[in-house]
Amino acid sequence: MEQEKDLRFYWQILLARKHYFIWPAVAVLLLAVIVASALPPIYESKSTILIEEQQIPQNFVQTTVTGLADERIQSLSQLILSRTRLLEVIKQFNLYPQMREKYALEEIIEKMRNDIKVDLITAEVGTGRKNQGVTIAFTVAYQGKNPETVQRVAGTLASLYLEENLKIREQQAKTTTQFLEAELKEIEERLQTIGGKISEFKAKHGEILPELQQFNLSQAESLERQIDQLKGQIRAAEDRKIYLESQLTTINPDSPLISGSGERILDPHSRLRTLKVMLAELQARYSDDHPDIIRVKQEMAELEKMVGTTEGSPSMKRQKLTNLKAELAQKQSRYSDQHPEIIKLKREIAELESLPEVNTPAPAVAQPDNPAYINLLTNIQAATNDINMLQNQKADLEAKLRNYRQRLEDAPKVEQEYLALVRDYQNAHAKHQEIMNKILEARIAEGMEESQKAERFTLIDPASYPEKPISPNRPLIMLVGLFLSGGMGLGLVALTEHLDHSVKNADEVAWLTGVPVLGRITRMVTAEDLAQKIRRRRLLWSLVGLSILVSFVILHLFIMDLGILTAQIWRTVGKYT
Repeated sequence: MEQEKDLRFYWQILLARKHYFIWPAVAVLLLAVIVASALPPIYESKSTILIEEQQIPQNFVQTTVTGLADERIQSLSQLILSRTRLLEVIKQFNLYPQMREKYALEEIIEKMRNDIKVDLITAEVGTGRKNQGVTIAFTVAYQGKNPETVQRVAGTLASLYLEENLKIREQQAKTTTQFLEAELKEIEERLQTIGGKISEFKAKHGEILPELQQFNLSQAESLERQIDQLKGQIRAAEDRKIYLESQLTTINPDSPLISGSGERILDPHSRLRTLKVMLAELQARYSDDHPDIIRVKQEMAELEKMVGTTEGSPSMKRQKLTNLKAELAQKQSRYSDQHPEIIKLKREIAELESLPEVNTPAPAVAQPDNPAYINLLTNIQAATNDINMLQNQKADLEAKLRNYRQRLEDAPKVEQEYLALVRDYQNAHAKHQEIMNKILEARIAEGMEESQKAERFTLIDPASYPEKPISPNRPLIMLVGLFLSGGMGLGLVALTEHLDHSVKNADEVAWLTGVPVLGRITRMVTAEDLAQKIRRRRLLWSLVGLSILVSFVILHLFIMDLGILTAQIWRTVGKYT
């Protein structure tokens, strides 16, 4: 029955196979020491850049550069870490000279990207549960083998961040201003186009624009009132003219003549009118062959030839009828209707009423000499002129009134089109004013960017000379190598023990059987035993060699090129020899 194994058993195995433990462990430890000593030191230089807030309050000047600081830093990193920029830096400082002989340019640029570290520095802003991190600064670090070169590259990278940030902000401010100026030019062209359309519209429909509708309406009402006033003035002038013409018929155009005895001599017209009345009276009393009637008729014929008219005076006729009727009424109160005087008066009244009345005014006399007659003629002519003038004025006002009424009728037809043009112009003008204000703000913001009064990057901690490397961590590598060496040795011992099933000594027999050993026979080594021992030793050293080879392959592929490692080892050896 197999007994329980204790630490003494394992210690005996380790002592028995100490060579399998010591030499692999020494080899791995030596390899770790060589690697730790041969790995080149990696230095890091770091620059700290502060993100300063805008110096002028945003209530007074609003910047045209928008976006969070994190986003701008990421954009700057993409720009600065581009292939073209990094290639310039590599050529400027002659970086990675050994890699450029063996690796492609893209791999070298990718290596430099990995050596550059950009870390953001944030601060908590707010209170309570609404705290949020705000980027207040960031660091730009570069890692390399030469501390002086690392410092210069880190400073150059920080300068690129500062310069590019300033350049991009100025460019964005200028781009905003240029964009707004282009928009302003476009809106000005649109304003000019719409203004031209409005001018053409006004030239074509200038008198019927909606904005003149109230004016046209007030003008039409004013013209109607003026026309009504002129109609009243025309009626008054016509009445005055009629009155003057009626007065003219009662006035002799010639001045009355006075005889040598002082008696008034009637003019032919007056004498003719008097004779007509007298004839009517005589005809009422006598027959037509009475000598007085014949005489009056002869005299009237001569006067008619002289004055050229046969018409009587209506006024004298009406005056004579009035007198006869008054006399008839007076005598009817004293006599009966068969009285000879009443019969005579009725016959005279009938004769006068049978005479025709002509309201045509007497023709104007060629050369009147009666001042009153001349004055009436002048007044009649003035009234006629006033009537003609007023009628002409009335005709002009009526024509204007028709024009204004036509405008009022045509105004609704063009109102919609005109209002659309005006609305477009007002909208364009408002947009123009808005863009003008924005351009003013953009120019102020551009000046603020140029004078570096806006948000800016400030180098508060320039890249310093790195005195201590950040890698490799040689004590850690040696400690790891120590643990690996122990693990390698123990592993080989365990593997050898697992492959070897023989009993080595009397203690192992006693331990396996639980029976005390009474005696020992010395081992007899045969040729077969020697061959088996040689095979095991070869297998062991093959495993050790394979492990070392795998270690070198891993070192070459993932840690350091073996050619570079060899050069570093010889350089290190050269320092101490």
